[in-house]
Amino acid sequence: MSTEVKFEDGNLIVTRTYDAPRELVFEAWVETSKVQQWWGCAECTSVRSEIELKVGGKYDHHMTIEGAGEVPGFATLTEYDPPSRLAFTSTGSGGPGPDADMTVTVEFTEVDGGTLVRLVHAGIPDMKVQGDVELREIIRAGWTAAFGKLGKLLGAPMQS
Repeated sequence: MSTEVKFEDGNLIVTRTYDAPRELVFEAWVETSKVQQWWGCAECTSVRSEIELKVGGKYDHHMTIEGAGEVPGFATLTEYDPPSRLAFTSTGSGGPGPDADMTVTVEFTEVDGGTLVRLVHAGIPDMKVQGDVELREIIRAGWTAAFGKLGKLLGAPMQS
């Protein structure tokens, strides 16, 4: 199954079903060594992560991107309910501030023989970066690539 990506009510929604147990999929989102294998866009060559598994803990992922160097990503866990739900508020590279905050909520649901992952990325600013490129399109491409890399880490995704 491919990754389904759409915008709905201003939120980016990404879904994919993986042929892996829910606990294993959830673990891939919270164990530093596993996150570093799949996090980031297609141009990401490495990830440096710091994760504190508690509400209020760090969920930071700094990506090294080909041609751009390190792009910092700072976030705070706002929900931590293993193995069913994870949420964090991201402040990107701009640091803390009400204008920069975006919220990502990830739900992990058991389905026949696998796990459905549903991500909702809310609060994406309506702005252009890197010239005329919409920030929301960069974020869409990043999550699409990351979900694909997660599929490779977990094994082949389920067919629907």
